[in-house]
Amino acid sequence: MRLRLTGRLLLTAAIAAIALDGCAYGLVSGRQVDLQRAGRINSDVQELREHYFKTEVPIVVMDRAQAQLAMTRVVTGRRDSLAFKRAETVGVLTGLYPPGTDLQSQTIETLSGQALGFYDPENRRLVLLGPQPRPSLWSRIKAFFGGHDTRQEAVVARELTHALQDQYFDYSNALNRISDNEDRLLAFRAVVEGDAMLVAYGYTAGIIDGETVRELLANVDALKPFAFEAAAAPEALRDSLAFEYREGTRFVCETYLRGGWSAVNMLYRNPPRSTREVLEPALYFSHAAPPVTIVPAGWQQVLAGWREVGEDTYGELLLRAILARNGSAQAAELARAWRGDRIAALQGAGQTTVVWIVVTSDAASATALAGAYEPILARNAPAPHHVEHRGAAVLALIGPGALEWRALAPSIWRASAIGAGPYPSAG
Repeated sequence: MRLRLTGRLLLTAAIAAIALDGCAYGLVSGRQVDLQRAGRINSDVQELREHYFKTEVPIVVMDRAQAQLAMTRVVTGRRDSLAFKRAETVGVLTGLYPPGTDLQSQTIETLSGQALGFYDPENRRLVLLGPQPRPSLWSRIKAFFGGHDTRQEAVVARELTHALQDQYFDYSNALNRISDNEDRLLAFRAVVEGDAMLVAYGYTAGIIDGETVRELLANVDALKPFAFEAAAAPEALRDSLAFEYREGTRFVCETYLRGGWSAVNMLYRNPPRSTREVLEPALYFSHAAPPVTIVPAGWQQVLAGWREVGEDTYGELLLRAILARNGSAQAAELARAWRGDRIAALQGAGQTTVVWIVVTSDAASATALAGAYEPILARNAPAPHHVEHRGAAVLALIGPGALEWRALAPSIWRASAIGAGPYPSAG
């Protein structure tokens, strides 16, 4: 294992690596991997993460077209085209995505368009992009000082950590088992990415200990993973990826400081249940605050011929994304009042209606959220809509079914199960 590099020594070593064509562009030459260098990274990652590979992880080099095909298989293996289309339709109706969003293609493009490499869980291999043109010395120096350090060794360290996660915690299948709950999925992905980012940072620093972790915590906001700048991606997608890397890194660092790698390992057995817990780690570690359970019902009695085609939970993060994307000055404050939500997507005659119940911290917050959200729908959703609140809960009906809101809303309030609170009968 290399010695710790900190302060001026770390900066000097990084500049030397750039000037002397060190780790930045030497790992892949043409379609060949420097196996000696890759083996050293492999060994360092195992030592840093305190886990050792059960089986070898092959490294393959692909051109961008091949890598995009491989990434497409990874992405669509977790969510098929129909599921993407439903999420896209619901997202446009709720204001999460702008009209014209192609969620599947934009997700794949965002993840594969600028990545130097990724772990392929289906084939249990590490994919590196190559051959790549060698940038000029000035562009490499500029990239380093601009915070865009694209050194392949750091990428390999991060992605090899994903391979360890797969071998020890079966993280890929664990992600696949989280269905119909985008909030919980994002929270778990934050653990996965935060863990890998900590190892990548530790690899650069030469050690992972309390001092290294505190250094990383102090600089989390400076992290600029590739996906942050994918201009074509919807804001909500970029916000989600930023959350996974930045807030995930912050959350895993906080966990490490509480109990080292043993505590981080426990996150895979008992992951955070919501993005709210990741954003406010005290809710995970000290003050348990599980999301309010919500089961939407009652629409069947009013919308004859309609059927439910999917459910989802957006959570605090995506609620904030909706409010912020649509210009709400109180987006962060209103989203912090989130305590649970559930979306039911209904389909009838080839059209979609959304039933969305959001539970907030108190009645005042529900009033404020309903007041902020209704104008968003009025401006952005050509579909009929209706928003109202009772007690601490907000009900939004979006789509053709909302035309029946006078009968539909009372029926939903009466029949829906909303935690232990008196929300359906309030007001």
